[in-house]
Amino acid sequence: MKKAYINNLRGLDLLRFLLSVSVIIWHYQHFFYPFISFEKREVFLTKQPFFHFFELFYTKGYYAVQVFWLISGVIFYKIYQQNISLGKIRLPQFMLNRFSRLYPLHLLTLFIVIGLQFWYNSEYGRYFIYEKNGAQSFFQNLLFVQAWGDNRLSFNGPTWSVSIEIMVYLVFFGICASGLIRTSWGLIGVFIFFMMIKKWELLFAGDDLSSSIYLFFAGCLLTRVYDMVAQNRLQQSGILLILFISWYSTQHTPRIIEPLYERVTGFLYPDLLTFSLLSVWIFIVVFSHQFFDRVPDSVFRFFGDMTYSTYLIHFPIQLLMFLLLKPESYSTFFAPWVFVIYLLVVFALGQLTFRFFEVPVQNKLRELLKRSKIS
Repeated sequence: MKKAYINNLRGLDLLRFLLSVSVIIWHYQHFFYPFISFEKREVFLTKQPFFHFFELFYTKGYYAVQVFWLISGVIFYKIYQQNISLGKIRLPQFMLNRFSRLYPLHLLTLFIVIGLQFWYNSEYGRYFIYEKNGAQSFFQNLLFVQAWGDNRLSFNGPTWSVSIEIMVYLVFFGICASGLIRTSWGLIGVFIFFMMIKKWELLFAGDDLSSSIYLFFAGCLLTRVYDMVAQNRLQQSGILLILFISWYSTQHTPRIIEPLYERVTGFLYPDLLTFSLLSVWIFIVVFSHQFFDRVPDSVFRFFGDMTYSTYLIHFPIQLLMFLLLKPESYSTFFAPWVFVIYLLVVFALGQLTFRFFEVPVQNKLRELLKRSKIS
């Protein structure tokens, strides 16, 4: 693989880390909900620690999940598309690679949350944030399909987005294996197809599932475009300008065409799509410059490696912190030291979890996979 493209992936590692920070700060509001409902969050919203510095994360952090889906499309298209199309990677190998990467930590955090929620329930007579913790939800979480139905906000709630990605991986594999996206026109057709499904809810009643597939293939298309202009800085800059104008237009739609604009775009959330495309394109293009060859791989790897672990462990850490602090009012969480400890614990534990749990378990599972000759 060319050094330039390795740098692109390194840039996306950094972006993924920033997105995980966004989600982790967005979820800081969890600490307030045992006292105040979501509908009344304006009572505490602007008083959260360092609000003016992290305002974007506190108010828009949820949208990081959608950008994650688009980044997944970029990475999976580049790494897997050709090999799947040529039959070099078969479904058992593809899914077991995904299983070894995602499932062990999901299973660990699931049982940690079960224990912590039992403790919380014995103390307060209810569950912390996510209430759907019955038998059905448990088995859906155990199978990692909780977001395919109505119980996505259960147990370790943030894992719902990863559960949806598993469905997207299956769709992606099927389309790659069919050869539909070997050509640019085929990929454009698939993207438009899922865009129409998203707009009119043709197949999926759940908005998140249709959104994830639509954004995933937008990422695939973005990768295809980059490959076409990888050696031409002028064209890269031209596409950057087009993406910026597209995003800017969603923020400043002229009133005279606003009704038509709303009718055409429907539920596509064009502001989110254009912002995601613009952000990812910037990181891809910027980190393709030779200047970043001087930055050690370990710097980017340090941040990228703990993206998944921090995402999965931050809710269990919140639950444990609440149990240990035993706050009498929500004002406890206005204290900057609580916020700083929360972030430090999440990122320190995230790095340790990656090194001493994720990597060893993943390697062991893949060794077993090789021995069983699944390919």
